[in-house]
This record gives sequence, structure tokens and C-alpha cells, in this order.
Amino acid sequence: KVQDFKNIRGVNVKYRYEDDSPVSFISSLSYLYGDRQASGSVEPEGIHYHDKFEVKYGSLMVGPAYRLSDNFSLYALAGVGTVKATFKEHSTQDGDSFSNKISSRKTGFAWGAGVQMNPLENIVVDVGYEGSNISSTKINGFNVGVGYRF
Repeated sequence: KVQDFKNIRGVNVKYRYEDDSPVSFISSLSYLYGDRQASGSVEPEGIHYHDKFEVKYGSLMVGPAYRLSDNFSLYALAGVGTVKATFKEHSTQDGDSFSNKISSRKTGFAWGAGVQMNPLENIVVDVGYEGSNISSTKINGFNVGVGYRF
């Protein structure tokens, strides 16, 4: 969830390296995208407008994972997140057209934590949380995924 947005879509990919030790290394890459639009008119001025606000978020995190048993692991992540926000405005008044675009990119700290379960020897079910607070924009969400362990 990105603050003030309801429908954000994205993808999260994790890679974990394990050897015989219960402590291992995990990395996470996320990308999210969402937009919000508004249209309307202002009368009696005769202004018609269409506004679009887009937000893109990406993160790269790494951290330790700890295998508690053959079927259950915990992990923690820390890294960097970046958010790009773009506001596009188009309006018309008395036949004249006006357009404006404002864009901003900020980078900050990102964090996460989760669990990985192995219901079968080579199948991984991952449930995790990711969060960041970049320049007063709060981004947080839960990830649920299925993977293959080889």
C-alpha cells in the first residue's frame, strides 16, 4: 500500500542462498505501480480538467535468514527504496488548452521481514512484509508468494 492509494499492483522477487548452516543470505527486489485520476468541470468559469497522479516504487534489500527447522525459516531485510511521483494536469477554458507536468524522485531506507515455509521438499511458500518511509511518503505491504527450491 502506498499512502493515499488504494489499488497498487506490482511484483516481488526473492533469491535465497543456503548451505549447510542454519544462517543464510536472502535478497529481495520489488516494483510497484499505481495511479489515480480525477476529471470534472468548474462552472461558471467554463474550466474542464483531467488530472492524473502516478506513483512508482522500487526497492532492493538484503539480509539474513535463519532456518528454524527443515520446514520453517525467518528472515529480515534492509536496503534502499525509491519512489517517483508524477502529476499530470490538462485543462481547457474557452477553447484554450493548458497542460502541466510535475515529477519528483526520492530515495530512502526500506525494510522487511517474513517467514518461508517448505510444505514439500522443493516448494517454498513465502509470507513477508515490506515497508519504507521516503520523504514523508509511507509505503508498506504484505507479499505472499510461492517458489521453487533447488
